[in-house]
Amino acid sequence: MKSSKLDQLENLLLSEDGLLVSLRLGNGLDEEKVENICCVLKELQVEWEDCDFIPKKAVDIFIDFYPAMESSCGLYSEDEADKIMDNTDKIMDLIRDCIIQKNA
Repeated sequence: MKSSKLDQLENLLLSEDGLLVSLRLGNGLDEEKVENICCVLKELQVEWEDCDFIPKKAVDIFIDFYPAMESSCGLYSEDEADKIMDNTDKIMDLIRDCIIQKNA
């Protein structure tokens, strides 16, 4: 169940200029990267909608996503932290869509 979309998601989040790394370094929220992440998650949701399981690599990424985003908020002003968490919630909704079977 190899997925180039999953590799793309991993890169968007965890590469040297990925969203999570950029936030931890204090570089702010990259809204274009957030939109790219959302697009990939929507594609993965379609790819996985009839699957009974998802790749372990996806689970690893999904488990670590929320705590990493939340922990980065301490580096930013209250307004920027709110913006980060609003985008975190948006991405989490799409992650849930990837893992919850609609026809169950």
